[in-house]
Amino acid sequence: MYWIFVCGRGTERECFLRRLFGDHESYKEKKQVREGETLFLHNRDTDVLYGPFEAITDACLRIEPDAWGGRFNWQVRVKWNELYKLDNASRRFHLHGRLSVSDNEGEEIIRTLREEGIKLITPPPLPEDILNKIRQLDEEIHSLAHEIEECRMTQGRHPADREIDLDALKAKFCAKMRDFVWAVRRLDELTGIMGLPSSKKGR
Repeated sequence: MYWIFVCGRGTERECFLRRLFGDHESYKEKKQVREGETLFLHNRDTDVLYGPFEAITDACLRIEPDAWGGRFNWQVRVKWNELYKLDNASRRFHLHGRLSVSDNEGEEIIRTLREEGIKLITPPPLPEDILNKIRQLDEEIHSLAHEIEECRMTQGRHPADREIDLDALKAKFCAKMRDFVWAVRRLDELTGIMGLPSSKKGR
């Protein structure tokens, strides 16, 4: 199966940075993307088609809940090796309103991308170990922030033990934040994906 995902000027960059495609949750029954299937990304604003991409997860809800401001919760993680872009894509292929294309159409799109499209220079794959560490730390920081807020709300009821708990939680939160910042900086040192000034100085 070959799947079509769409983006616009305001969402295209985030698709590539996150290596994530998304759609509205209402499409989850119609867009059952499976790991290993091929995808294309169509920018409706510019009428540029990108591809081919490979799904490295099944489509599911909220792989990254904060992606695109939480608007497109039915998500799939993607990767690519060779990547091409084709201008004026809707003149060549009937894409509007379509969620998928047939095998024959998908193969024709790939052939056209390679023969008539522009090959893009793509960044190296992101290091999964660092990405996983960042995701883990993000979850832990979110959980600690919730605990700290709960502790503050109940502090007046049990002053002695709550003050001790709150201090311990704050210290743990600061340590996790420090680890998170260093992991993000390490990712940027390896990929340059965010262009952090601190990463450039370290090179």
